Amino acid sequence: MTTAYSGVAGGSERASAPSPPAGPPEWAAYLEALLTGGEPRNGYEALLHRAADIGLYDVVRSWGMTDTPMPIDKMTTRLLLPAEMLVAITRETAWSEDETLAVLTTELPLAVRRHSTRQRFNRFGHTGCHGEDPVRR
Repeated sequence: MTTAYSGVAGGSERASAPSPPAGPPEWAAYLEALLTGGEPRNGYEALLHRAADIGLYDVVRSWGMTDTPMPIDKMTTRLLLPAEMLVAITRETAWSEDETLAVLTTELPLAVRRHSTRQRFNRFGHTGCHGEDPVRR
C-alpha cells in the first residue's frame, strides 16, 4: 500500500489534530456533492485521477473496500482535494484552513466509503461504465 508523508515527525500530526469546532457543516452531504459528479472527469473519477497522479490511487480505492477507512494526514488531503474546494469550505465554515484540513482527514475517507458502497459493481471492485443503461442489468 502506498502512503504519502507530510514531512512531520512520526505520529505527531495525528496526535495533535484538533477536534472540529462547534457547529460543523453537513460534511457527508457536502463531500457527497463533490464525489457525485455527472461528468466523466468530475467527482469521484477526478479524485481517483488526482490520487493516481500523486501515487495514492491504491489508497483511495481501498477506502471503498474496507469497513473502516484509515484517516489520512493533512498534506495528503491538501493534495487530493482541489484548491478551490478547500477555499470554498474554509469560506463557508469560517474555519481556518488547518481546522478544515483536520476534519477532512477523517471525513474524506468516510465519504469515499459511503459513495463507493452505493455504486453498482460489475465485478469485485469495478464500478459500472458511464452511460451504462441500468435497465439492462
